[in-house]
Amino acid sequence: MKKKSLVILMAVVVSILTVACDKSVDNIANTQNKNKIQQTESNDEVLKGKKMRFDELGLEYYIPEVWAEKGGISPVCVVPGKYGVDYIVAQIPYEFVPTEFIRELTEEAQNAKTEEGQTKIFEKYQNKAKDFFNIIVLDKSKEKNGPKENIERKEKVFLQYKYHEKVAEKDNLECYLLYNDEYDESGLSEEEKKEFKEVREGIEEFKKNIKLFTPIDPSEKMAGYQNIEFKTKTIDGKEIDSSIFKDYELTMVNIWATYCGPCIEEMPDIQMLYDEVKEENINVIGIVFDTPDEENEALAKEILEKKGAKFVNIIPDEKLIEGVLKDISGVPTTIFVDKKGNTVGKTIVGSRSKEEYKKEIYERLESLK
Repeated sequence: MKKKSLVILMAVVVSILTVACDKSVDNIANTQNKNKIQQTESNDEVLKGKKMRFDELGLEYYIPEVWAEKGGISPVCVVPGKYGVDYIVAQIPYEFVPTEFIRELTEEAQNAKTEEGQTKIFEKYQNKAKDFFNIIVLDKSKEKNGPKENIERKEKVFLQYKYHEKVAEKDNLECYLLYNDEYDESGLSEEEKKEFKEVREGIEEFKKNIKLFTPIDPSEKMAGYQNIEFKTKTIDGKEIDSSIFKDYELTMVNIWATYCGPCIEEMPDIQMLYDEVKEENINVIGIVFDTPDEENEALAKEILEKKGAKFVNIIPDEKLIEGVLKDISGVPTTIFVDKKGNTVGKTIVGSRSKEEYKKEIYERLESLK
């Protein structure tokens, strides 16, 4: 199953997805795309494309070979907690979707032009997807004084699975793999049931591949990038370079990806923000994280047009890819740049409303005085 096919499928149904942790094509695309949401890649990850690393969560693991070869063994979503504050530092539920079904649904999705058609595609996906297992990382130092809702959620999630194996431990962190020995196979053909049984055999290998480390604050990682430089093209093919920063008091740079639902959903707010602040000599530009790539560039254009986003969006060059983009912990990520191309204030990870972004802009303008 090609990763790009999943991205295309996600794009068709993105208008009906929610940001919540739900079974969605968006979340599958997020985690299978070569540039992953809420994850970072290390050099050895490129070797087989099987390593998943979540710096903010202090978690990494390798995907078993039997899963890597399939198209539908993916996280439903990544639910992060705040290390040092929350009892649940991370929760990552996985699900199984038959590989051939994903291929067929992708083809259908490319022809689903209406909202009704897109909704049917999404419903077909949800009806076929099966709960598989859950990864949960706990900070045992917060078991008694962490948020009450964390305690309740942990107990609720544990009740859904027969096996709760502690598979890794680091300082106060504990990682549990939650799984069953019997699964819902309703709606699956005999061939699909056989595939599901095969992938379940990868659980034993998977247990051995999970490791914990001290979580890394995304702001600390980004602090090393004081200056932003590029010489590239816009998504429309026009030449552009970082000298554009000198024409504005401040530039908000929003890094997004075609597979990221929250990125796409915040675009209308970003466009409204741009319309409001451009008269104050403030600019907004986007960087399409999962480009350069011909298919993703075409997809990005479609998304921007559909969302009415007219602010400039650029395709990253080598300087951006090997620089600031290499260390972002997820998309959307937003940075602010002054006239000299220097970053101003902390990096923002995650989506925000128009008013929240505007507040961040004015705070940074004040700091420049």
